[in-house]
Amino acid sequence: MIEFFQNPTVVRAFSLGGSLIALLVVIISGIAYRGKLGQRYSPLNHYISELGELGISRLAWVFNLGLILTGLCLLPACLSLGFLLPGFWAKLAMAAGIVAAISVSLVGVFPMNNLKAHAFVAMSYFRSGLVMVILFTLVVIFQKNPPVMPRLYALVGVPAVLAYASFLIYAPINDKKFEEGVNPLELPRPKVWWIAFIEWTVFITTIPWFLVMALGV
Repeated sequence: MIEFFQNPTVVRAFSLGGSLIALLVVIISGIAYRGKLGQRYSPLNHYISELGELGISRLAWVFNLGLILTGLCLLPACLSLGFLLPGFWAKLAMAAGIVAAISVSLVGVFPMNNLKAHAFVAMSYFRSGLVMVILFTLVVIFQKNPPVMPRLYALVGVPAVLAYASFLIYAPINDKKFEEGVNPLELPRPKVWWIAFIEWTVFITTIPWFLVMALGV
């Protein structure tokens, strides 16, 4: 079984597949979205999860199904990356990646309509995702010679680490407050809702990070 995941084709195929699914469902559900006040979707003042809010987002089921499939793709991708990169820290990074991948799928299982469960799995993703990116990035930097992956590839992890850390710092400290904070505004939103925009930077930086890691091994 381990031999299967030690094939670079595995991490490349599943990383590409998961990234494409995530991009497609975000674009498709975002175009169709109309908010409670009839507003169009904007990454500047809407959470990503609002695309999966049943009864509000027109194609919520597309988004939620897409998240489930994305997580199912990222799970073998993280396993493969962990087995391809050497050392104990790579295995810890792999473990964090497994938690992050499962959490992504669970965000699709528990949309914003189930806010308590949704907030818990969403925060689980952001926390484990930060650990995953930090550890894999450090593994790439401190590889022994000859390196499995060019060390310069670690640079793509810097924007992702900053995005995850910024969100976790800016978001309310505990899950209960986060649960209250993600409740969409009933009144007209500010043109830029910073917590929602920062969440989008996580999405924007994670996809290229996964793809570069996959192509590098």
